[in-house]
Amino acid sequence: MRVTNQMIKGSVTRDIMQNTERLFQMQNIVSTGKRINRPSDDPVGMSNVLDYRKTLSSINQYESNIAHGEMWIEVTESSLETINDLLETAKNIAIDYSSETIELDTREEAAATIKQIYDQVLDLANSTLGDSYIFAGHRTDTPPFSRDDDYHAAYSGDNGDIKIVAGEDVDIKINATGEDLFVTGVNVFDALRYLKDALEAPIFDASAVSAQIEPLIDACDQIQRGRTENAGTFTRLETTKNQLAGFKLNVEDMLYNTENADMTRTIMELQSQETAYQASIATGARIIQPSLLDYLK
Repeated sequence: MRVTNQMIKGSVTRDIMQNTERLFQMQNIVSTGKRINRPSDDPVGMSNVLDYRKTLSSINQYESNIAHGEMWIEVTESSLETINDLLETAKNIAIDYSSETIELDTREEAAATIKQIYDQVLDLANSTLGDSYIFAGHRTDTPPFSRDDDYHAAYSGDNGDIKIVAGEDVDIKINATGEDLFVTGVNVFDALRYLKDALEAPIFDASAVSAQIEPLIDACDQIQRGRTENAGTFTRLETTKNQLAGFKLNVEDMLYNTENADMTRTIMELQSQETAYQASIATGARIIQPSLLDYLK
């Protein structure tokens, strides 16, 4: 086969273009630190990268949900702890004033304290996280409790469970409703109201005061059960968060190993490619010499 100058030029040009393209690819890898910068670099690897990124995005959302759940639990615990302390104080007042010998002025003072406790418990039962009432069930935009002038409390929430998504097919209930904590079983507000009324009665009946000791003890137990359940939920959230953190590290490692380049090796390959490119340029300059036809054109 006759080899023409045009064939030689074409071959040399192709070699130079190929070396230029490979050099550009290596320079791009070094500058970005990634061996996969577009799907054509590694279609299978890019598919894996997209899957890893999707997984990490889901994990980040789960972690955000758990953080919100933990804040919800912490606000709930803080409120219930204070309510428990207030009910303990009311119980102690009931114990102290369950005697017929109590003077009127001290009973009035105790009744005033019970009123304050009542309103404090009511305020705490209307605790919020951001704009959400935490004890209102699904009706988080509505204060769950209110009272009239006679200290009759009304519940405006519902029994809805609030759950967070903490993983694939993992839903965790984070709320306790006001009805479960303050109404069902022992009505906390009724117990406080009965104690207040007994202390304010024109004709004092110590038995009416002592009758509220047991309900207030039960109310404290009721709140404590809510706190125990709350603590269990917090522990579950913490465990799930730790599991996600370990899984996230594994996925990040797989993403890094798939997407990123070995920089030491890549720099060596870049240097080798630069040498090849320079060699192709030099070789082309020697091979493609001006011919007689070039001068005649």
